[in-house]
Amino acid sequence: MITTPSQHAALIASALADVIRSGAKQHPDRGTLERIAELLDTVVIAFVDAEPDADAVAAPADAVLALQDAEVLAARSPEAGLPLGFTAAVLAPVTGQAPELPVPVGAASPQLAEQDARLRARLALVEEWLLDTQHPDMVPAYASISLTLRTKLAHIAAAVAVGSRA
Repeated sequence: MITTPSQHAALIASALADVIRSGAKQHPDRGTLERIAELLDTVVIAFVDAEPDADAVAAPADAVLALQDAEVLAARSPEAGLPLGFTAAVLAPVTGQAPELPVPVGAASPQLAEQDARLRARLALVEEWLLDTQHPDMVPAYASISLTLRTKLAHIAAAVAVGSRA
């Protein structure tokens, strides 16, 4: 049973690190993905070390900095395949704020617009489950699905951006 917001945040960060580390095994940008997973491990350690302050409404500074570094590294390495905001759910248990969904794309085609809307709705639901679950064994599955959905939404946004340039 998940008992504190810090524990929940640590579980989400750990699950994301495991998913990314698993995907890195055969990935051409393995080094970047492994470094991002290490940064997420730093987040876990920061939350575990902060456990005595479980009632705090702010995340530990070390966790926030490591999450920012992971996002910057992912943004600087698009070949790694991680979408912007892939860490959005990590701080939510501590801050009490729901993760921001990716910005809706103004899809040029009805099919892309429908797919974007469907994926956004699924992402909102999965991230709600991720944040509401009290069962630690469910966190990895929800975190993995969240990352997958965020990646698919990023692909749609990229396709729309390419289409609008043409």
